[in-house]
Amino acid sequence: AEGKCDEALKVIKRDNPFPAVCGRICPHDCENERTRARVDEAMAIDDIKKFIADKELEEGNLYVPEKKDSYEEKVAVIGAGPAGMTAAYYLAVEGYPVTVFEKNAAPGGMLKFGIPSFRLKKDVIDAEIEVLRRLGVEFKCGVEVGKDITIQQLREEGYQAFYVAVGLQQASKLNIAGEDLTGVKSGLDFLREVNAGKLKKLTGDVVVIGGGNAAIDVARAALRLTKGSVNMYCLEKDEEMPTVPDEKNAGIADGVVINNSWAPKAILGEGGKVTGIELM
Repeated sequence: AEGKCDEALKVIKRDNPFPAVCGRICPHDCENERTRARVDEAMAIDDIKKFIADKELEEGNLYVPEKKDSYEEKVAVIGAGPAGMTAAYYLAVEGYPVTVFEKNAAPGGMLKFGIPSFRLKKDVIDAEIEVLRRLGVEFKCGVEVGKDITIQQLREEGYQAFYVAVGLQQASKLNIAGEDLTGVKSGLDFLREVNAGKLKKLTGDVVVIGGGNAAIDVARAALRLTKGSVNMYCLEKDEEMPTVPDEKNAGIADGVVINNSWAPKAILGEGGKVTGIELM
């Protein structure tokens, strides 16, 4: 069985460099599209990936694929999130020397700074990133391309190709009155602060606007930081919510209260601080 796990891992990593991560957080919509789902039920693709990858992590014997060739042309990847690291992985397997430039203090992007630890432990992310290091990928963190160094300077250092994977770092706004009040945070900023250990406590009740997976992450993280209630308000009906059902059910089990078919009209405040919210 152990040998079969090793072989299965080699097959999985041909298509997916981060099976342990995907086995935990992928919405696995592909399962419903499989032919098997029309016979009885879909194959548990995510659970299988997680099982096989976890066996590897437990044994501490990380599978590092062999390089197919060896090239001299250097490639710079800008951004160490999932897209940038995936590009770096496949380039390294092909045999290219790759350097990943990341403005944060560590690689991982939203995997590390956007997804709460109770959903995706940091040591799981770090173990899969370690495979890239063993493939020869170099990470230069705390370096923002365009600010600390330019593309032209990188060209002068010998980089001949660039992959830009800076992601979607800016949260969208509601465009309603009061969203700039103290006490109002975007979901992305909130999760970054929680994951970085900068935000460790909330006071009072929390309202989360949204019905997707990020909103569920915010709500579940908030519950762990406050003694008050956490209510989610979203435009969609329950059956229309964009969140994955498993994640929604996990939030409900934690104690998140979901209120459907509500839209935010204005955020209320006094003295520059939020005091309430008006919904419609």
